[in-house]
This record gives sequence, structure tokens and C-alpha cells, in this order.
Amino acid sequence: MAEVYDYIDFHNQTRSTFDKLRRIDTRDYPEVAVREALLNSLVHREYSFRASTLISIYNDRIEFTSIGGLVSGVTLNDVLMGISVCRNTKLANVFYRLELIEAYGTGMRKIMNAYEGSGKTPQIETSDNAFKIILPNLNAQTEKKQLSDESDSQAEKVMQLARKQGRVTRKEVEKLLSIGQTTSGRLLKKMMKNGQLIQEGKGKTTCYRLFQ
Repeated sequence: MAEVYDYIDFHNQTRSTFDKLRRIDTRDYPEVAVREALLNSLVHREYSFRASTLISIYNDRIEFTSIGGLVSGVTLNDVLMGISVCRNTKLANVFYRLELIEAYGTGMRKIMNAYEGSGKTPQIETSDNAFKIILPNLNAQTEKKQLSDESDSQAEKVMQLARKQGRVTRKEVEKLLSIGQTTSGRLLKKMMKNGQLIQEGKGKTTCYRLFQ
């Protein structure tokens, strides 16, 4: 189990943002949520089946899928309320004595509490034979926003140069922003689509001016 946690932890990156002079470091996934989801997939799975527990890491989420649905008579709402009927009592007792778990029924609450105030919520999916916990990446939207902010900043610089010179060429954009041909072409195409620039000429005579 330690090796699996270490592998997940290796992929649990830390992203930094700034609030004025204050640096804020946020990991993609709360460590307590990862720990509890992993423990849940081991303690509550159905071991009479040979199928493996699946842990899938995506850019925007981690999915923990274990064999064995909910214990008969227990609903998903019961689980979210902290009610737990343990399928593997002896295994749970071993984990308890090893101080890996504190008490039955606290894991889901810890996972949900770890995301409190983040604007994101872990998802639970169940079927007759499987139980899945989905942990959302806390930094996924932040990365998209940072990329969007960078693109907006680049577009503003291009518009300032176009305003100053009356027009700009792709080569000038590459030099201004220290970017390559592909990136500059993508930026100029986006700016034309957004109604910020209009293209004039063709081939080597192609240039761009502000849309007015």
C-alpha cells in the first residue's frame, strides 16, 4: 500500500499562486483525501473476486475503483452520512490496530471535509459490483485560468504594438513575445476570431491591424 501511495504522491503536484506578496502553495489533491480513498478501496473491497482495484490518474481527477458495491441494505446517502457496515471486519481491525484508520464511517467525511471551501466536490459512483471515488484536481481550473491570463496578456502587447505602428507582422509578434511560429500563428488566429485584429495581404505581405 505504501508503494501505491508514494506513486500517487509523486503525481500529486504542488502549484503556486500569489496574493499580492503572499505565495500560496496548493497540491492537486488533498493528502488526507488521497489517503482515505486508498484505504477505502482496500478495506471495503470484495475479495472473493480476483479483479484488481483500479487507480486511474487523469489531468483533472483521480479515480479509485474497487470491486464490490455497497453492502446490502446500505445506501449511498447512508455512506455519505457516515454510516458504515464493514465488509471485511478482520481486515478493518488490523488497519485500526496499525493506526491506519481511526474509526468506522469517518473516511468519507474526511474526504468531503478536505475539499470544503474549494468549490469542488468529490464524487461517489456505485453499481452492483463496484464502488468508485472520484477526487477532482484542485488546480485544474487554475492552470486553465493561468493559460488564459497569459494569452490575454500577450494579446494586449500585440494590440499595443499594432496601435503604435498601425500594423504588425507575424515575425514582429514572435520577436515581441519571444515565441515560435506555431504559437504566434495560433495567437493571431485567436485574436482575429475575437475581433481584435484583421488580416491584410497574403503570403509574405501578410500583416495585421486593429479591427475598427
